[in-house]
Amino acid sequence: MDSAAGRMEVLARQLALQPTSGSGAGWDTRALQELLEHDNHETRQAMKDLMDSDLFAQRYNISLEEERRLAFERLKVICHSGLVSIRDFRTNALNIFAAHEITAFADVSCATKMTVHFNLFGGTVLKLGTKPHHDAMLDGIDRLDPTGCFALTELGFGNNAVEMQTTATLDLDRDEFVLNTPTTLAQKYWITNSAVDAKWAVVFAQLIIKGKGYGVHGFLTRIRDEGMRPMPHVRIEDMGHKMGTNGVDNGKLWFDGTRVPRGALLNASSTVDRDGTFRSPVAKPRDRFLKVADQLLSGRICIASMMNSGSKVALTVALRYADSRLCVGPTGKSDTAIGHYQLQQNALVPLLAQTICLNFGLSYVKDRWVPVSGFMPLDGSASPDVMKEVIMLVCAIKPMCAWNLQETATTCRERCGGQGYLSCNRFGHLVGFAHAGMTAEGDNRVLMQKVAKELLSCTSQPAVRARMQAGQRAPQPLASAASSLRNSDFLLQLLVAREGRCLSLLTAALAASGVHPSKEEAFDIWMKQQSDLVQATALAYGQREVVAASMEAVRGAPPPLRRVLAPLVVLYALRCLQGDLAWLLTEDLVPCPLAKALPDVVRSLVHHISPDALQIVDAFGIPAHLLGPLAADWERYNEVDNKGEVIGVAWQ
Repeated sequence: MDSAAGRMEVLARQLALQPTSGSGAGWDTRALQELLEHDNHETRQAMKDLMDSDLFAQRYNISLEEERRLAFERLKVICHSGLVSIRDFRTNALNIFAAHEITAFADVSCATKMTVHFNLFGGTVLKLGTKPHHDAMLDGIDRLDPTGCFALTELGFGNNAVEMQTTATLDLDRDEFVLNTPTTLAQKYWITNSAVDAKWAVVFAQLIIKGKGYGVHGFLTRIRDEGMRPMPHVRIEDMGHKMGTNGVDNGKLWFDGTRVPRGALLNASSTVDRDGTFRSPVAKPRDRFLKVADQLLSGRICIASMMNSGSKVALTVALRYADSRLCVGPTGKSDTAIGHYQLQQNALVPLLAQTICLNFGLSYVKDRWVPVSGFMPLDGSASPDVMKEVIMLVCAIKPMCAWNLQETATTCRERCGGQGYLSCNRFGHLVGFAHAGMTAEGDNRVLMQKVAKELLSCTSQPAVRARMQAGQRAPQPLASAASSLRNSDFLLQLLVAREGRCLSLLTAALAASGVHPSKEEAFDIWMKQQSDLVQATALAYGQREVVAASMEAVRGAPPPLRRVLAPLVVLYALRCLQGDLAWLLTEDLVPCPLAKALPDVVRSLVHHISPDALQIVDAFGIPAHLLGPLAADWERYNEVDNKGEVIGVAWQ
């Protein structure tokens, strides 16, 4: 093939890559998009249309100040559009998550600022505040005037925030609380929006009345005046440049005797009378802390939503580039797209399957969270067992989506070669974003400890006991190894058995120290002896839940989509098992013939799915203007001296 013909074929491929509302390969792209989006389709499209402007065009060689300004201006446009409201938590909470997903397509820094302003700050004011707080703040929160922040984490107290040192001491004479940062370790740290934009903060502090502590509570605190100057006795420090999301203005906050009125206490669940009498229906200080930090739960769903959007961007760019980049073929000429080769397919298609299944798993988690969110009228009717299950689901899905973005963005960057290293093709920002997601709203590994701990407390529940019982023996394979490994029901049985075996082993490890181990003994086993098993148990739980949710989604899909999605679910389930294959063999949960056949079945599925991969990423519904040149006409992009920027350069 001569060079002119090669370029024509590339152009034809690029034209074919544009999203369509019709069907290809016997199934409808739009139908799959609606299934993946799950909810609020009109809002999602309206947000994409809103972002089709120069303001949302990607910019790279800019200063830290300009990057922050862009993120803020973009968020302001979104807020002023009326497409998302803090009151959606009460009427349509899924719309909040949808807004995060779409915003992450465009600007991960803007999405991060959104989640702190709307979910952490606004959601906490809505849930923990009462009518005076709502009347004063909610309309302004919708308009981003004022911008808010969430001052929970301290330099020395992150995952153990219940032990924070910031204090709020009641001054009875002046009817005020006095906020104080007593040590360097007590400074509020990594506070998104605080370095530049926020006027208000929900500040968490140890409540002290007449020398007695009542645990951590939230206080609505003004940190800047209308001229954006720090309020008296408030110190604000800028944390500066980071390895990613530099449009986010992270800061440090100090309170040196800062005074706030008694009414600043967010008092939906705890009140302090004029005479200093403390009242709360929640008896224990630790339980009160869990109540006041409750928005971290929905925050984890927001982060998972943004992480999954990042994975979709990376896969769309990489798969479209793979189908248009010609390399050496059997004749020695550059006449074969790299996407036709097994190397490329084996790297990208399993990640596509993983992202699709995490999408279904995340949709399931959202649906489980909404009825028990604390915003709906019937929230109080949820049983403790249901609440515990929702907590486990949320604490599992956030780490899984963040780890997936880290792996997906890194792999896609590598598979796009040198062009993938250009900032304009989005991978660099996505890698940095993944690392932010792995830490924010709870370190991934610590959250997985939380999952395992909660799961361990559920062993008396019939469903959990049944899974533990299933883990005592290997599932019975079907007629052949290949047929077993292509059967989603059998694979789910294997995942159930893996989870049950892990949980039984963890239970046995704790029991080995005696019927009633001391706190110190149990702590040593958990933290110093069985950490790997703790993590494995939590991951086994999360992956089993995701596969089960994906299978349910496939069963409810139209038959043409079922034929596309079913192999993706099987491939993801096999990938989960493949990561633990040696352990499954040593535990006699998988026989040798099955283990030996697994890699061939994976390769066969990848080969089968690959022809549909481009249409599948079309169903992610990401507009061309929010993607980089590699996802479009990258040859045209390189006809001019573009300086690595996309503004003013023709490439779509």
